[in-house]
Amino acid sequence: MAKADRSEQRSDPLQTVRHALETGDVVAARRLAAAVLAAPPSPSAEADAREILRQTGIAWPVLLYGAAAAVLILVLIAYAVYRTAHP
Repeated sequence: MAKADRSEQRSDPLQTVRHALETGDVVAARRLAAAVLAAPPSPSAEADAREILRQTGIAWPVLLYGAAAAVLILVLIAYAVYRTAHP
């Protein structure tokens, strides 16, 4: 019953944001949350939209580790090719 009460309290734009997020469309959810922040219907909706934007942000450390791993793999492949060509 508490879950139904919470969903009734949310504003219509915020429900659209949550629906987009639940269906896996993170890009649309971020765009809709930014639109909610542009004209917040209430302080709680603004806080919820900011929280959604914070949660769906880019994990920069993960991207940096991935880029470092990709560079390391390329270096190892280049070294293997070099060693094969020059025994």
